[in-house]
Amino acid sequence: MDDDARLAKAAAAGDAAAFSQLVRRHEGSVRRFLLRLSGQSADDLAQEAFIQAWRFGSTWRGTGTYRSWLIGIAWTQFLNARRADQRRTARESHWEEEMAVTVEPTVRIDVQRALAGLDERERAAAILCFGEDFSHSEAAAIMGLPLGTLKSIVARARARLTQKLEVLDD
Repeated sequence: MDDDARLAKAAAAGDAAAFSQLVRRHEGSVRRFLLRLSGQSADDLAQEAFIQAWRFGSTWRGTGTYRSWLIGIAWTQFLNARRADQRRTARESHWEEEMAVTVEPTVRIDVQRALAGLDERERAAAILCFGEDFSHSEAAAIMGLPLGTLKSIVARARARLTQKLEVLDD
């Protein structure tokens, strides 16, 4: 049994030190691969790949090298991230097109400015509930928040947006 196989078996049994050795041994290859594919997001994707490798370490059967198994996970992470980016871009484009058709340009600019003035969580909650028509429950699940917390954030966002839009209207 080669060293990677021994370490992988120990890591699959929960040995964090063994997994740490595997990460140190293979992170350069994984990061280089992802850097060539995705550029700046390579570090984030590599981190996600290693998290998946830790979670699903018992699925490596030893039929190929551990390194090739990790690169396969990295490839999957890249594809998932690319699909998510494409979906997000399509949603944003659709929302912007709808706003362009249904809202006067000056109102659209005012709404964008008001949204920009919200903090990140308020802006996300407002976009999900008001712009994307998700229910409070769906938005809470998306953002990983309890329903009551999401409702409080949406209420704050609504109040702040109303205030900002009234100021811009004057």
